Amino acid sequence: MDTKYRDRSRIILLSVLVILAGSFSVHGSPHPCCPDEPELSYLLSPQPSQKFHYLVRYETFFSNVLGKEKGFFIILPEDFYQSPKVRYPVLYLLHGYNFHRRGWSWKAQSKEEARGILCKAKEEEYHWLLHEDIAVIAYTMMDSKNRTYRELQGSLEDRFDELSRNGGLLKEDYTPKEIALSIISHNLHPGGNLDDPFHPIQKMIIILPDGDNGFYTDENEGKRLFPETKDQGACDGFRSEEYLNYSLFPFLRMKPGALGKYESYFLELLEYIDAQSIYRERLLPQRGIGGMSMGAFGAMKLGLKYQHLFQSVSSQSGLLDIGLLSDKWMLKMVLPEFLEVFGRLEPSRLPPGSSLDLKHIHPNNPVSLLKKKGIERLPRWIYFDYGEKEGYSWILEGNKNFEKALNERSRQIPVRPFNGNAEHNYQFWRSRSGNILRHHSDIFQGIFSAKP
Repeated sequence: MDTKYRDRSRIILLSVLVILAGSFSVHGSPHPCCPDEPELSYLLSPQPSQKFHYLVRYETFFSNVLGKEKGFFIILPEDFYQSPKVRYPVLYLLHGYNFHRRGWSWKAQSKEEARGILCKAKEEEYHWLLHEDIAVIAYTMMDSKNRTYRELQGSLEDRFDELSRNGGLLKEDYTPKEIALSIISHNLHPGGNLDDPFHPIQKMIIILPDGDNGFYTDENEGKRLFPETKDQGACDGFRSEEYLNYSLFPFLRMKPGALGKYESYFLELLEYIDAQSIYRERLLPQRGIGGMSMGAFGAMKLGLKYQHLFQSVSSQSGLLDIGLLSDKWMLKMVLPEFLEVFGRLEPSRLPPGSSLDLKHIHPNNPVSLLKKKGIERLPRWIYFDYGEKEGYSWILEGNKNFEKALNERSRQIPVRPFNGNAEHNYQFWRSRSGNILRHHSDIFQGIFSAKP
């Protein structure tokens, strides 16, 4: 190709990207499910009056593995369009179990009613974005203007204040100042001087997939328990006749969205992202994976099974020893999808009619995978923690078993101010988000510095 023509083409391409960036930063990406959700509007369609703008996109792709359209959020670095030659590592963050899917009190006769339920519950792929506020925290920590922890904490407070004024915080949540204190003074830099230098984290692309209630695992038997879903769109539409009554108790109903090959689907999503032209030339080969609760189980399991795909792994309040989940009465009442994913769920029968398959649990159990891989000391690329007051014995004991397998001292996080009392909730996970992002950034930067 002629040099002048190639240079002229590059200038045109750069101009188009700049125009797209300006357009995107103003209009954002439309969200087809909950367009009136104020925090989604704030993040995806920022107004010129906003001081802080975020490059958050909502995208969909058709999963051949699941046979339906799936949605996901993607958070791009602030300079993604202005710096077309810069490449970034990718961090996948997996959400936890959605208790709202059981439909105890939900009744939907139409697609609109189903969408209303989805928007009211704000679960699944929304969790990291609307509960843990990961975009706000990540952008603050990637901002080179914040050179001390004091500046970082002040910037977080300013961002959460604007978020609150735009309807982005629940009434029962902490104040912007308390949230910033929790993230910085009580977790990321506890006991340190706020005037200590802060080094911004590695700029990265963050992807928030929708894993339904599938435990990021290929379902054991591959059978269909639910009637055919009429709406195969990404908004998880459903109608009352599509519920599954999985017990003799009439109020125990479950909405479709757990059965299928969810590990294969996640690997399919990785391939999809890598193949997209808008990202293909912008991605570094480094990937991280993390999650909370069920998502932490998925992240640790996938990170250990596919070490060639992920260079860093993090777990918050994770199900790290699923062998502890053996009480079929508890499972059928609380986590019925677990019974089907890792065994056999018998609808309209008491729990003794269902069964677990230990042969399917063992190869997907993080503790078992550690032993299989011969990992006896905590590798630098793995990070995990859990709260002092999780409230679920299988999480507390599972993390302790994980510690024991690694000859590791306690990773338990005590109760600190404004961190949700170290319980199994979004306030606790949000307070630790800075630590999680720092972990993945350190690993990414360590990989980079090791190269010539």
